[in-house]
Amino acid sequence: MESVQVERKSIYSFYARMIIVSLCLLATRTESSSLSENTYLNAVELLTMFSGESAEQYEPFFQFSDETRIVGVEIHAAGTDDTDARYNAGTEVWKQINNILRITTADGFEGISGVVSEHQGAFSDEHPLELQGVTADLLALRSLDPVEVGVMLDRTRPDLSDASRANIDIALWDLAARRAGLPLYELLGAKRDSIEPYASLPFYDSLPEYVEAVNKYAKLGYSTFKFHVWGLIEEDSRLVKLIQQTFANSSHHFMIDLEGAYDFEDALRLGGEMNERLFIWLEGPIDDKLLKQYRELRGRLALPIIPAGYNIYSPEFIRQGIKTGSWDAGRFDATTIGGISKALELLIIANNADLPIEIQSWGHSLAQATNLHLMLANERTRYFEASMPKEAYEFGMKNGNLLDRGQVVAPEGPGLGIEVDWDNLVMADFYIKITAPKNIQ
Repeated sequence: MESVQVERKSIYSFYARMIIVSLCLLATRTESSSLSENTYLNAVELLTMFSGESAEQYEPFFQFSDETRIVGVEIHAAGTDDTDARYNAGTEVWKQINNILRITTADGFEGISGVVSEHQGAFSDEHPLELQGVTADLLALRSLDPVEVGVMLDRTRPDLSDASRANIDIALWDLAARRAGLPLYELLGAKRDSIEPYASLPFYDSLPEYVEAVNKYAKLGYSTFKFHVWGLIEEDSRLVKLIQQTFANSSHHFMIDLEGAYDFEDALRLGGEMNERLFIWLEGPIDDKLLKQYRELRGRLALPIIPAGYNIYSPEFIRQGIKTGSWDAGRFDATTIGGISKALELLIIANNADLPIEIQSWGHSLAQATNLHLMLANERTRYFEASMPKEAYEFGMKNGNLLDRGQVVAPEGPGLGIEVDWDNLVMADFYIKITAPKNIQ
């Protein structure tokens, strides 16, 4: 086990950074009226547009004061070998880390978020160290509104990764929902309280392992399964035939995720071999940017086609995909595109165009819960993606199990609802804790 405590080198440079960021935030807020038409000015405006109902009653929970300022920031990065995974035959093992941001306020509230980072071959401290570099910005904030803070970060930290932005944005949404005493999905405008899951399986080296995995996870209550496959047409074709022979008379359903590995002809062939009575969709068959080829695949295959989702970061891209008619459903993960604020913006665009969004939720419990709350507030998402092996992704959480009698439900409690077992995180195979100097303002 590797356990590291990271300290700031200079308390003076830390507080100097806080002063600079405070001035930048003030300047940002005075210029907010000049933002582009695609940008919402604050969280209440964004919530109102997303839900279709006024969200003014939630405004107090986003407001800043000396009593609500952030006074503490912690970063916990924990990775275990149990979540090692491959997603096709052409990659090394991915080592996954659950990067948890915890902010506390002067009046005793906290907000948390969890974003998964992956690196081939070895655990990496890249993400927690990037977050460490923005702790002074967080302690200097004069706003707790995630939309306003996002605008500030665009100005002060333009090179900050989408993953770190997501950590910050989600923690602020969690904080607001905790202040409101509501589960996050209710703050977002609940449409339901449960959703059907599918078991998302990693890549296996042999055909029998896929059959064994289906039988194993069916015992947990799953009836729908997604395969990450070889990315090689002959091997993947054999898997499709085996699954269709083995489970022809079952009630199971399946999906295949190609991670963009194919060219058009191979995607057309495999899609044509997949029985639409058993297979629900073909995911990421080709590079997401090939919007016209996606449209042609849709036109020539009966099977629904959706993208991998990793390139659908911007409103412009998703609008172009809608205009081109590229997908039967869109796809993205709030923890990879910059957070809940960006996810809501994209969902507004998709919902206005009647395009379903099959939100991704691969990852540890905090990341899964973030996307689950979005799904429960968005009725045009059909399935919840549950990472397998299930228990491995619940490490360090007191209530990470979201499965209840064949459905996925949000945990009880305000905000994300996930309770972190802070003492247990240190038992991870890889662990870093970063604590910023207290805000003594």
